[in-house]
Amino acid sequence: MFDHRPLRHFLNDKLRLYYDDTYYGYSVQVEDGPLIENYLESSLLMLNTATNINYNTFAFRIELRFPKVMPRLPMHDDNQVLARFLRFLRYELKTAKTKYTTQLRYIWAREQDTSIKPHYHLMILLNKNAFDSLGVFASDEYDMYSRDNLYHRMMRAWLKAMGYDHDDPRFQQLVNVSKNKITGEYWTGILHRDDWFSMDEAMYMASYLCKAYTKPIGQGMHVFDASRV
Repeated sequence: MFDHRPLRHFLNDKLRLYYDDTYYGYSVQVEDGPLIENYLESSLLMLNTATNINYNTFAFRIELRFPKVMPRLPMHDDNQVLARFLRFLRYELKTAKTKYTTQLRYIWAREQDTSIKPHYHLMILLNKNAFDSLGVFASDEYDMYSRDNLYHRMMRAWLKAMGYDHDDPRFQQLVNVSKNKITGEYWTGILHRDDWFSMDEAMYMASYLCKAYTKPIGQGMHVFDASRV
């Protein structure tokens, strides 16, 4: 598939490039070019960690976008807005008062191609006993994200991270849920440590975050990370 296969990223020789369509027996996406093996390692470790701790893990992938009307701002020059989103989301999960608790585990990537602003991809991993669905995406009858479902909680967290109120009617669905390329359906997965098929699908979805293309490497900031094991 690739005529020229450099082994290292030209902007950071600590990053190893990966070209195969499987990784430790799991399917990965290489349609958009090579992946970064360091990031694949972190992704698989996080998936294994979540499934070793939770009997069943609820997994899904989202994209955090800034509003189109927002100009380039200092918040786009580092990842503090993402840190705020994760902090607000932890608060939202805690206040949900589910019967079972969950830790927020995640994998994230910062990407930017032709836009003046970056965007973020995340895979979220939660205890399935606490959350097992995203709920309705659309805002309520007042154009607010006030519902108790998981999607509305993520929207509130992202709006607050950017400094907006959750009832600001200008912004709709800035949290985009990723779809399965084959089925075209919004993707969520229930992972179990002994279920190879669900893990294979999750690793395939996570590998999208590991692609070298569109990563703003060399700009003095992290472009990929995962929650602490």
